[in-house]
Amino acid sequence: MATPIRIYRNVAALAGVIAEFKADLTSTAPPRPAGLCGFDGFIDTFVRLQMPATMAEFGPKVAAAAGVSASYPARHLGDKFGGNGPLFAAAMHAIHAGAIDLTYIGAMGSGEVLPIYQEALGGKMQRLFTLADPARTTCLEFTDGKIMLCDMAACEEVTWARLLERVGPSALDTELQAAGFIGALNWGKLPHAGAIWSNLAARLAELGVAAKAVVFFMDLAEFETRPAADRADLLERLGPITRQCQTILSFNLKEAWQMGEVFGAAYHGRRDAEAVVELAALLHSHIAVDRVIIHPNDGAACASAAGTVYVPGPYCREPLISTGAGDNFGAGCLAAALRGLDDAGLLLAGNCASGHFVRSGRSAAFAEMIQLLDAWAAGTLGERL
Repeated sequence: MATPIRIYRNVAALAGVIAEFKADLTSTAPPRPAGLCGFDGFIDTFVRLQMPATMAEFGPKVAAAAGVSASYPARHLGDKFGGNGPLFAAAMHAIHAGAIDLTYIGAMGSGEVLPIYQEALGGKMQRLFTLADPARTTCLEFTDGKIMLCDMAACEEVTWARLLERVGPSALDTELQAAGFIGALNWGKLPHAGAIWSNLAARLAELGVAAKAVVFFMDLAEFETRPAADRADLLERLGPITRQCQTILSFNLKEAWQMGEVFGAAYHGRRDAEAVVELAALLHSHIAVDRVIIHPNDGAACASAAGTVYVPGPYCREPLISTGAGDNFGAGCLAAALRGLDDAGLLLAGNCASGHFVRSGRSAAFAEMIQLLDAWAAGTLGERL
């Protein structure tokens, strides 16, 4: 029997979904959530290109300058803690207005946590465990996207053996026994992340944690450089992880196109809601996870055993910042899953979290998501908050 497909075209069509979402979020809160996130760490240097201001204009200009040289005006915006995992963990803290117990395990310093991470995460996490030096990224920000130039040598040091060494088996078991969720980010840039994910799920089973008691959120991040053998290895690992955990696998649109190619599907360049929904359903049919999510910058789709749904988002034409929008989206989805929301509710939370972030540069609490929804539905939502 075919699973149902729901496509919501605009905010007006979402009226019922929004009402249910607001009712769920204003009802009695569940017990304080607890979990761990990881496993990367970056220090990001932000540069805003001023002219050309768009990637569409920048690409041809760079190509035309090949073999000679070129110079473009830009504004240096400073350094910031980064990495998908740290940004995701910080967003989870904000969404729950601090009422969450979080542990972060990642690359935040060779021997001890660097000051930039202590300042950013020290007051938000119950515990920080550092595995290696952070990688370094220069983020070129445009009005229509970003280019990330990454020095990822340190990512090789993020391994299961290093995690056991730095955290300790006993402390790790304590973390896992208390965890209601695991946020596993940036497989694309961490060569040994797959083994970490598999071992965490296996250890949950060994500890006697009930199957499906832990939500395991996974975001592959940009994985274009990972060879086909690595992608095949990951897909093999997902089945055992899903048998133990409630799994959510999230892609941005480009990543979804690339994963679709693994299964012989040609969706590259197709951005319409129908194509995104179709691709989400196809990926879910081939990948052993409970939910597949695809998030373009103007909406999102989720495919699960319940069917496939597309929810539009509060699109921002000129984002204040785009780096971190996907991590805020993912944190919104995970936070909604912990509240027991359905697939449409997950997508709405993710869209609101990212929509708030790109307008303000701040991660939204649940209450701020509701305020954003009210403004969006009323037609008064602007480009800045």
